[in-house]
Amino acid sequence: MFESRFNFTVEDNIAGTIYTTKKKNKKLNILVYVLLSLGVLFAVISIVLDVLEGNNFFSDIFLIIVAIVVGVIVYFSPKFWKKSAIKTYQETIAPNSYCVVTFDEDCCKVAFYKEQEEVSKIVLDLNQITAGFEDSERLVVVFNKVQFVVVKKEYLKGKLNELKDLIERHLVDSEIEYMTKKSFD
Repeated sequence: MFESRFNFTVEDNIAGTIYTTKKKNKKLNILVYVLLSLGVLFAVISIVLDVLEGNNFFSDIFLIIVAIVVGVIVYFSPKFWKKSAIKTYQETIAPNSYCVVTFDEDCCKVAFYKEQEEVSKIVLDLNQITAGFEDSERLVVVFNKVQFVVVKKEYLKGKLNELKDLIERHLVDSEIEYMTKKSFD
């Protein structure tokens, strides 16, 4: 059994939210960028043809502007996710005193406490792990591609390598490399 008892900070929530959302939307973002690039390319070709033929090309310029705006929104979406994570933390998590994350052989239990009294608890099946991340301070384990659990390494009772092995054994998608180090800024 592994346990981590710690104060859940806004940085923990930001790290989990951004990592989970990036993993979930990675293929969609790639598709959006490819389609936007092709759309801009075809719009430029269309503008050149319209100029050569003497036709009106303002609708093509409008489409290019729309494509650029969509591209900028997709590019800066992690900033929106960060703001959302901060707001969620302030509204729901901040009032709690501390968090206890426990990993057994078949489940992960997460409980939030306020003044030594449990205020919420969730139990997650380890067979639903879909991704994971490690940085210098924490492990982020993603369940069902949408829920994440943060484990602070500093407060972990049990061996870190054994916990990583347990998580990797239950990882659902064999194509996902479990531990990656990334920056969330």
